[in-house]
Amino acid sequence: MGKKIYLQPMGMVLNTILDIVELQKGKLMLSDTPHGKIHFLVKMYAFKWELRFQVTDLGYNRCCVEIGVEGDRQNRSRCLSREFALLDSMLIANTEIEFCEAERRDGV
Repeated sequence: MGKKIYLQPMGMVLNTILDIVELQKGKLMLSDTPHGKIHFLVKMYAFKWELRFQVTDLGYNRCCVEIGVEGDRQNRSRCLSREFALLDSMLIANTEIEFCEAERRDGV
């Protein structure tokens, strides 16, 4: 599981995650946007995995995004990095982020 704090409102980040689902031709498994949960299934080549996004509103136009990966994926950290890179690139240009202490130690 990976986690980042974005200096963007929760609604904007959730809309961007839903765009990512469409971009990857994912199949929604759970969409509970009022509670910040979006889970979807992705099939690509011989791989199949479920991506679980949890977005938590931190107030002051900040939110925390946690991503979990379940499935056939051997290199989960690479998958997490790709999903965060997609999210970063799809949000407004020059969006600032704040890394949590635990992730700095883990390198995610």
